[in-house]
Amino acid sequence: MVKGSLIRNMLDFVAKKKGVEGLNRAIEKANEREILFTKPEDIKNDGDYPVKFYLRVLNAAIHVLQDDSLVREMGRYIGENARISFRGITGRYPPRKSVQQMVIYSRKYFPVFHTGYRTISEGSYWIKVSKINPKLYPFVDGFLTYLFEVHGGVVDVKKTMGDNFVKYTLRF
Repeated sequence: MVKGSLIRNMLDFVAKKKGVEGLNRAIEKANEREILFTKPEDIKNDGDYPVKFYLRVLNAAIHVLQDDSLVREMGRYIGENARISFRGITGRYPPRKSVQQMVIYSRKYFPVFHTGYRTISEGSYWIKVSKINPKLYPFVDGFLTYLFEVHGGVVDVKKTMGDNFVKYTLRF
């Protein structure tokens, strides 16, 4: 299940970048096979919706935006509106806990992708997001890049892309 606020954020971004016409095209594209909703107000922020709503709105938004830089910016916008924090009671989380939190946020905001991590050494980890359609790479990249920036303790990031996955090697 996906929160309605995530779906509404994607539609809000399309409306900001492409205006009312772009928003209407995105809604038409999302409702192509069957009617999910008629206007963004039909989606309640605190409601739980099936993953097909998320997928259809995401694909419709990417279809309307048509530019990788705008899709990357949409991923960043989703991250900015997610209220992400890597601070606990005693300060910033240690590297392992931070990577675990990044994976939890990724699973929450990318419910259709497989996200996981591995420990390479004490301060090095990799995060892998798989089962991605290549046109969604910029969206995932924008969101994860925002996570790394918000953390502030990530010193080096190396990105490896494959046929249906992207892997980030992080050094703290």
